[in-house]
This record gives sequence, C-alpha cells and structure tokens, in this order.
Amino acid sequence: MIMSAEKIILEAFQTDDDIHLPDKVMQLVTGDIETRNLFYMSLIMQFNGDLSYDWFQRFYEERYAQRKDLKQDFTPPQVCSLLSRLTEGNTVHEPTAGNGGILISKWWEMTRKNMVWDYRPSQHMVDCWELSYASLPFLLFNLSIRGMMGYVTLGDVLTLQPKRRYALLNRFDDAMSFSEVIEIGINDKIERKPK
Repeated sequence: MIMSAEKIILEAFQTDDDIHLPDKVMQLVTGDIETRNLFYMSLIMQFNGDLSYDWFQRFYEERYAQRKDLKQDFTPPQVCSLLSRLTEGNTVHEPTAGNGGILISKWWEMTRKNMVWDYRPSQHMVDCWELSYASLPFLLFNLSIRGMMGYVTLGDVLTLQPKRRYALLNRFDDAMSFSEVIEIGINDKIERKPK
C-alpha cells in the first residue's frame, strides 16, 4: 500500500493533530543532532530517497498558508523547476522562501550536474528570508535534510527587519551529510577558521 506524503509525515512526527506539526518540526531541527539525523534517514527511506521536491508543500499549503494575512502563496513545482534552470550562479538569494520550493529545485539542479563526491555545499550557498513563523520550521527542515549551507532570516525582507537568524552548517561539506541548524545573532556570520 502506498501512503500519501501527509500520512507519512503525520506518522513520522507521531501526531494526528497537524496544528502541533510546526512546533514538532522545529524541535526536531534544533534538537539533538544524532536523533535528528536518524529521523532524517528514516524519513528519506519512507520517501524512497526522493529529495527532488518539498514533501510538505501540498500538506502545508492546505493547512498553514496565510494567504489572507500575509498574501502567502506557494510557487508551483513546475515554476520552481523552470526558475532553477533559468538562474545562473552557485549562490541563491531567495527573499520569500516559504518552505523552500525554489531552493530545493535549484539544489536538485546543481546536485544533478555534479558527481556526488564532487558536490560541495559550501560552494552553493543559500541566503533566504521568510516572513512566516509557520513556514520557518519546514524551511529549516527542507534545507538541512539536503545538507545545504547558508543563512535563513525570519523577518520582513521589504523593510529589512529581521526577527531571528539561523545558519545552516554542513560540517563535512559533503553532499551526503545533513546540515546543522544554529540560531545566531541578527548580524552574525559563520566564518572559516584559518588553517
């Protein structure tokens, strides 16, 4: 029997009450790394290793999208794919990231162009903003499970008013590793230690 993405997600997070899902996702991505990594591996297996799309999109769109208050809408997967092919360069700046659909599409395009042992997340940084507290946990999950590196800012990109900021750090700089999610100061940057 094939389970829907919604059912897989709710069962994985051990809830049938989706109102608590954003909190559970945030606790996972900012909690114990070993527990999170085991959870990520299990979920990847349940989705047959397919990281090419946002598993939460339809589920999130139906339940959490704040269309009325924040004019929030999601970029359809086909448009995400098209935009990822049209954009050039290795660094991705996404001012309205949502759950990360465009970032996932760009990541998928970039990883497919490289052999897995040649792809280095540090050479493909992301820098994104998101206004919605409800989207933030899903965005952090989507980027960290794919091992992306960069910054996620919660706040209003139009007024440049940040509320929180996170760094995504793939300590092994490896396409097969997950990224840590680290809350940092609004103006902090992660820098390499001199060798």
